[in-house]
Amino acid sequence: MLNARRWFGRGSGGIRSDSPSWTMGAYLLAGAYAVLLLVPIYFVVIAAFKDNTQIFGSPLSLPTSWSLGNLLNALQSANMLRAMGISVLITSSAELVTIVLAFPAAFAVARIQTRLGPLTEALFSLGFLIPALAILMPVFLTAVRLNLLYNPLMLIIFYPATKLSLAILLMASQLREIPRELEESAEIDGASLPQIMVSIFFPLARPALLTVILLNFIDIWNEYLFALVLLNSKNRTIQVAVATLKAERAANYGLIAAGVLISMLPVFLVFLFSQERIMSGLYTGAVKE
Repeated sequence: MLNARRWFGRGSGGIRSDSPSWTMGAYLLAGAYAVLLLVPIYFVVIAAFKDNTQIFGSPLSLPTSWSLGNLLNALQSANMLRAMGISVLITSSAELVTIVLAFPAAFAVARIQTRLGPLTEALFSLGFLIPALAILMPVFLTAVRLNLLYNPLMLIIFYPATKLSLAILLMASQLREIPRELEESAEIDGASLPQIMVSIFFPLARPALLTVILLNFIDIWNEYLFALVLLNSKNRTIQVAVATLKAERAANYGLIAAGVLISMLPVFLVFLFSQERIMSGLYTGAVKE
């Protein structure tokens, strides 16, 4: 039965999953997909150092000179340094609030055995089913009533509410893998529940915590819709600032590409140095031994 499953198709004409042709085909598909992802990134990077004539004349060729004019103009015209500072403030504060709220909830779901545990986890899972456009108007009206419209504090409060589902599910999966003997020995030594959470479970859940932090950073940093609606021109985030680089007439595409390059550089660096950590955290608890 095991040998039969290693074949695709029927009869002697089937192709084995570990055959050279199958392996080569998988590599070709992966390479083609990588090219589809890299070409737009390559175009944005080189377009940031070109003017409109070079972009339309030779879109994929290297620029004739690597001048920083577009980057400096983008920083100045859209006040991107201030916008980046506001994005850093909102992202870091929202990350902190998310961890403070999600970790105790994940601990309760994973370690406290009650009948409400599975129900609570299922309710948090429903957060993935709510589209952003469905809550845009209620969130806007809430910001108005709280007198937080155009205040970055509103996004610091709102973003964690949208990230709790993923954070709780990932951390709960990690916390379930911790042996119960550690918890029992700590209770015998007289440790209280908060001490057990902070001293034992929090350090051991670090892989899932880092994964949650990295995924939320990428998502919050790139969020555009609610930042556009809930903030004004004085407190706009980096993504909203990039959108202001588009002129009504004769758009400078090199300037726009420079703004996009500046905005995506932090996310690219974070993902470049943390992609293995993200994947290991996502697979935590997926395999049962």
